[in-house]
Amino acid sequence: MTGRPAPSLLEEPPPSRALPVAGVKEAIERHRARRGGGAYSALRWTGALAFAAVLVALVVTLVSGSSEAFRHSGLRFLWSGTWDDNRQIYGAGIFVVGTLLTSFVALALAVPIGVGSAAYLSEMAPRWLAQPLSFAIDLIAAVPSIVVGLWGLLVLTPVFAHHVEPFLSRLPLLGALFQGPPLGPSLLLASVVLAVMILPTVVALSRTALSGVVDDDREAARALGATRWQVVRRAVVPGARSGIEAAVTLAMGRALGESIAVAMVIGNRFALPHSVGTALLSPGATLGSAVINTFGEASPGLQRSAVIGVVVELLAISVAVNAVGQILLRRRQRLVRAPVLP
Repeated sequence: MTGRPAPSLLEEPPPSRALPVAGVKEAIERHRARRGGGAYSALRWTGALAFAAVLVALVVTLVSGSSEAFRHSGLRFLWSGTWDDNRQIYGAGIFVVGTLLTSFVALALAVPIGVGSAAYLSEMAPRWLAQPLSFAIDLIAAVPSIVVGLWGLLVLTPVFAHHVEPFLSRLPLLGALFQGPPLGPSLLLASVVLAVMILPTVVALSRTALSGVVDDDREAARALGATRWQVVRRAVVPGARSGIEAAVTLAMGRALGESIAVAMVIGNRFALPHSVGTALLSPGATLGSAVINTFGEASPGLQRSAVIGVVVELLAISVAVNAVGQILLRRRQRLVRAPVLP
């Protein structure tokens, strides 16, 4: 029986017929247009323009409302350390000092705990423990700030006044930074409350960054004989550095803008500390707490314009910090998506 001989196993199979790709993109766009793609595009641009208009209106309103205070005090309003309604002397420098001090101390407390917790949940904790702990951290992030502030006022204030502040003042070397009468409400207490509030942000974003590190880095470290802790410290954490930096920056943005909780525990004294040793245990004020405590009683005119000027300064600082965080996040995303060259 004659016929076409069977193909040998060594012969290459015939090439598959390639599908034409010309015009596919145009066909998809026409299909989307028939199904309402044009309406969706118009709605999307309308929403974007509406958001931009609201943002511009907000900035213009705040700047125009604070113009009288800046005309009265000049640029000294940004860093002057005197706020006196009776003499009509307004300077937001004391609030900037309180804001930066509480934010940096809160970061110093929350970042080591947050990054360590994220590394444990991402790399070491078993799944049956990591999932409930992650859910609990997310619940803490959902707690309203006024609840955290009330907890700090009712629970932490007497604890700090009777136990924590006297103990810190008796420390051999660090005690020089915690001098002064133990009052309870202070910049230190406000920093601790802020640390509790920003801790979920640091943990959640740092855990996401650590989980995004490729497994090849972990396997390479294990192949070199590294222990589990060394893998985390030398391979995983350096690989997620940009993501952790973004988490810290965004957490700082929230710490800078927090108002209600800080106003309840900071003491609200519009004066700079007398010395470095008494700075942390002294009552003070931040930009947000100053707005909360003065805007309701501010009379129209120069006084209210000065309060709005504090809002403008707080907005500028918060936008700058969050912009830096977004830049770090985008840089990390570009590094993760970058193709690996052979």
